[in-house]
Amino acid sequence: MNATTLPEALKLMQYIGDAIGTIRDPQELFRTVTDKLRLLFAFDSAVIITIDRERREASVFFELLRFELPEQLHHQTRSIAGTWLEGHLDDRTVTVATIARDIPSFGADGAPLLWTLHELGMRQIVLSPLRSGGRVIGFLNFVSKEEETWSDADRTLLAGVSSSIAIAVSNALAYEELRQREAETAMQLAINNALFTIKERSQMLLTVCEQISRLVPCTFLGIRVVGEDGHYRIYDNFMREPGSRFALFSPLEQLDMSVDDPVARESAEVILRPGVYSGERFDELCRAFRLVGMVRERFSVSSCIIVQLWDVPGSRAGLIISGIGVSLGEQELATVQLIVPQLALALQNYLAFDEIDRLRRKLEGERTYLVEEIREVHNFEEIVGQSAPLAEVLRRVSQVAPTDATVLIEGETGTGKELIARAIHNLSPRKERVLVRVNCAALPASLIESELFGHEKGSFTGAVERRIGKFELADGGTIFLDEIGELPLELQAKMLRVLQEKELERIGGRRVIPVNVRVIAATNRDLEKEVAAGRFREDLYFRLNAFPLPLPPLRERRDDIPVLAMHFARKFAREFGKPERAIRERDMRELVSREWRGNIRELSHCIEQAVIVSEGDTLDFSTALPPRNEYVPLSAPSALMTMAELEEEMRGMERKLILDALDRAGGRVSGEGGAAELLKINAKTLYSRIEKLSLRKRYS
Repeated sequence: MNATTLPEALKLMQYIGDAIGTIRDPQELFRTVTDKLRLLFAFDSAVIITIDRERREASVFFELLRFELPEQLHHQTRSIAGTWLEGHLDDRTVTVATIARDIPSFGADGAPLLWTLHELGMRQIVLSPLRSGGRVIGFLNFVSKEEETWSDADRTLLAGVSSSIAIAVSNALAYEELRQREAETAMQLAINNALFTIKERSQMLLTVCEQISRLVPCTFLGIRVVGEDGHYRIYDNFMREPGSRFALFSPLEQLDMSVDDPVARESAEVILRPGVYSGERFDELCRAFRLVGMVRERFSVSSCIIVQLWDVPGSRAGLIISGIGVSLGEQELATVQLIVPQLALALQNYLAFDEIDRLRRKLEGERTYLVEEIREVHNFEEIVGQSAPLAEVLRRVSQVAPTDATVLIEGETGTGKELIARAIHNLSPRKERVLVRVNCAALPASLIESELFGHEKGSFTGAVERRIGKFELADGGTIFLDEIGELPLELQAKMLRVLQEKELERIGGRRVIPVNVRVIAATNRDLEKEVAAGRFREDLYFRLNAFPLPLPPLRERRDDIPVLAMHFARKFAREFGKPERAIRERDMRELVSREWRGNIRELSHCIEQAVIVSEGDTLDFSTALPPRNEYVPLSAPSALMTMAELEEEMRGMERKLILDALDRAGGRVSGEGGAAELLKINAKTLYSRIEKLSLRKRYS
């Protein structure tokens, strides 16, 4: 020890007391005190540590070291359990110990700090308890290379100095606790304000990140909300950018992974393991969840805090905070838990409003769709006929309707495919829900994906608001995909995913949306030939063809033609306010004998025209029935035609040819498979001729 006289020691203690009363900054105060203590005591380095109220952890409050500790030992907070310090928590006197001789834990695996100090040449530790309010709040520690001799007087003097230092430490801790509480209160108020005033989720969570980072040294913040099916409903991540600002980022993109990847899906369970993870605990977490290990490797994460926001039937959520080069602990966890109730409530409100908005949009879509359906003029109101081919169709309808099997209705244009689809829906358990009809041939290729699967706001030019697609609209009900053979090849893969996985993604969306829809498809094409030609996916064809339902053409149901003709005559008479008129027997024979390439649709149009133009007691078919393709040969001079007659016959032939082409093309003029392509003429030319022949009302 230094040979210091008692007056000098008292004077030095008076100086220390004055410094404690005048110097406000704790670090400056204890640096000054340490310099003065060197005049009284011999030591190389000095450390002041504090003990928490539960006496579980020790924290470095001040240190003045003349050596460099290894990086892995630079922990500001350590657990006390099992350490040499644990046995001195109730000390009232100064302890002087030789590291290698007097400390029982020296050399053990659980005391790497003591072993390192010995390796650095340190031989002696002096431990002076700092007592305040009747308990030890910390220790003043001296570390020396030499084993100094400490007399009882030296120990008594250090104990007296420690009492003054304990007061200063107690004041500093109280001030720090007050400052911490004020900061936490300010953080809570700021986060409350953000949670209940900022409506946009990403901006709201960015504000939460900024506020948390003021008190918790974090680099990453993640919000996870997992639904009943195990899919993420919210998977938001934020990272501190250079300049101390947080921004949205995707660790999965950095790892070239999607949220549906098995590695990402299994990590959903991490929010069920709340707590503080650093050191060995963090290593265990990385081994348990591959994604956590990959993120640690990619971004050099050193520790993390996992806080559970809620865990209720059908939903669970958690908050993940991690840092680089820091060891997050229980104090940071306690700080984060202050905002958990408000954050959980805000997220639950957001999800509830999002669900309400989704249901509102769905109901609006159903209402709009149903209004359009009510206004639409259907081909006919009910299935009419008693022929054997129709009876066989209805038998198969009754077999498949109670199931959820996918049905592929095949038949020529005008055979009533949509009516059969409605019959299947109305006889199914889904009859209380909507039947959504989509004509794949009527939608432009650029819009059909959005029409079927929906889009998010801003996903493409013109997407000014979010829109749900027809599959979401039909959730719980049935979707009828008419003219499925016209579906573009590039969309067939996405259609296959919906049929197989029963889930979809909106254009521009990240969330996988489950859908419970029964699919009925219809086509007038030979899909087997389309598959062979490479225009239709074979796997999609097999998926759709689970239950094929071929419809017979009208020429194979001639027994039903009289019944259908009378049905349409009554229907259009009521619709147009006309009297019901009979059909002459010869006209009925003519109707039955026709080929009706347009099937029921063509017969319906023929009866409609007859109802409109008829004025007598019976229907007049003189202009409603197109002329047959039969011509009188020019075998005698008396049969010579005039030019006017020739032109009239040529107009009839042209009319018949165009009608046949339109019937085969399903009423479409232009585009692939349209009437213009079948007739090998320009579409504009065909439109002109349709106008000239007054066919506009029926086919344009």
